Amino acid sequence: MDPSDRALLGVAGIVGALVAAIAFAAGALFGFDGSATRPLRLLAVEPLTWIVIAALLVAVVGNAYIE
Repeated sequence: MDPSDRALLGVAGIVGALVAAIAFAAGALFGFDGSATRPLRLLAVEPLTWIVIAALLVAVVGNAYIE
């Protein structure tokens, strides 16, 4: 595995951990008893989340191509 693959895997792990943490925090704020999928639905419709994820991917792929 070359450095760019390791970087992509690291970003995927960080993004996955952030998604899990945000979903847990949203569940804690809105209550876990209502619906287990509500925090994930809120995360999916939030445009800022997708902008941040896209920016991370562009940065990692751009960095891989620069090297």
